[in-house]
Amino acid sequence: MVCRWPEGNVELFETLYEYFGLMFIPHNFVASNLVTSFYTDSLTLVLKVMKMDFMFQYNRNMFSLDILLNDKTTTECFGDKITIDEVVTKIINQRFNEHRELNLTNFCNDPVLHERKIHFHKLVLLAHFKILMLRMGKETRILNLSSNNLSQVPSEILNFFIKGDLIGVNLSNNNIPSLAELQRISSKIEKLWVEGNPLCGDILDAVTYIRQISQKFPRLTELDGVPLNNHGVKMPFFKHHVNDLGNKTKLVIEKFVTLYFGHYDTNRLKLENFYVPHANFTITTDFKETAEDILKDPYARHSRNFINPVKRAMYVEKNKKRSYHSQQAVITVLNCLPPTEHDLSTFRIDVLQHDSKCLVFVIDGVYKELPHRLSKERFIHFRRTFILYYAVKPYNNMLTSYVIVHEMFSASLASPEIVRNSFKFPIRNICQIKLIEPDTEDVQTMCNIFIYYTKLKKSEAKARLIKVDWDIKKALKQFTYDLKSGAIHSDKFIEDDDFSDLSSLLEDELD
Repeated sequence: MVCRWPEGNVELFETLYEYFGLMFIPHNFVASNLVTSFYTDSLTLVLKVMKMDFMFQYNRNMFSLDILLNDKTTTECFGDKITIDEVVTKIINQRFNEHRELNLTNFCNDPVLHERKIHFHKLVLLAHFKILMLRMGKETRILNLSSNNLSQVPSEILNFFIKGDLIGVNLSNNNIPSLAELQRISSKIEKLWVEGNPLCGDILDAVTYIRQISQKFPRLTELDGVPLNNHGVKMPFFKHHVNDLGNKTKLVIEKFVTLYFGHYDTNRLKLENFYVPHANFTITTDFKETAEDILKDPYARHSRNFINPVKRAMYVEKNKKRSYHSQQAVITVLNCLPPTEHDLSTFRIDVLQHDSKCLVFVIDGVYKELPHRLSKERFIHFRRTFILYYAVKPYNNMLTSYVIVHEMFSASLASPEIVRNSFKFPIRNICQIKLIEPDTEDVQTMCNIFIYYTKLKKSEAKARLIKVDWDIKKALKQFTYDLKSGAIHSDKFIEDDDFSDLSSLLEDELD
């Protein structure tokens, strides 16, 4: 019990935690005009309070603590014979699924904790349950820590998991301020979610963002729910919004667009999860269409350009209006179009409406058709207008909360200027150890690593790396071949007296 406590429960728990230097789980917090009280089963806290003469400091004032021992039993607190450890263990077990994912989303506000008046004022209190966390750390592969108001990576929690089979961490929708905080996560991570944090809003350069994330997590195969395939990183698109948007609208748009076009370029059959069963869809083009084009070109066959007299005669005669009114029809048409790769950095997004029921937006951008039935790739300038409704009752396997009801797809051949300004940003192949547009620090690090393995002089090492475009695998392969064939002169190597300084020089880089 604390007399005349001026703040709320969280401030009290945080103050006691910092002052006495230990974790405890408070229960049944009650605040009145004069006395604030809570229960705990932590005898360690009781001993600490006694040792400190029942006093603690807050904002330059000293407050006194009164303790009643054995005032209530757990049965009287919870209404049945159960302990806090058993309550937390049951919740954790229910949040662990068959995919070995431990879902701790918004854990501090779990309904069971509220019902039993157990105050988890911060997530790191889970570290108090060491045996439980050690067991979960061995079994968990994906750890979901989203929506927990985290201002930093909870290393006290992650320490239980990083020595096990953990490959994925979800830190989305927290308050993590910078990329520097991510250094506290294991480099073994293959899947990472950080969207919805302040660190994402401060990033102006998407290339730098992807590069920094990739450097911290060399095994990364999925970022913010977007797979990184064998062709490299699928970068999040630049935030080229025509009008100013609220954070909620940006999050909805970016999640939808990233997921939709990620599937469009890789597996269009899964696009059915984005459309309602009665979805409407049309295509328009301004290609130069002859009778032969209409028979061969997939856009021409499915578009509704009735200005062309040839098409009008063909389609009016067959009573085909070329608009599609079902989910299956839309997916069939999209699968008839050539395989594509979108340049997400060219996207411009104009949101016309967003409320609790509806989302309407237009996307302009560029994609290229990959060689398939065509003799060469084509660059297409497109505009797609999406009308989405919020799904109160989710459809089967839907990937977002909003589903497409109407869509208008317009395509035209990109102008030479648009082609020149598209696909400029590099893609990093995850199977390579290669620098892309390296800065001075990166160059120095890569040269030092190459020198460590080859014992070449710095000028020779740098020249070899530049020759293979900073791909250290190719450089080492060529070095091995040249060494075996005797093509490297002895004066290219470091003198013996210089070897002693190498280990100290490279210690940080190799770590």
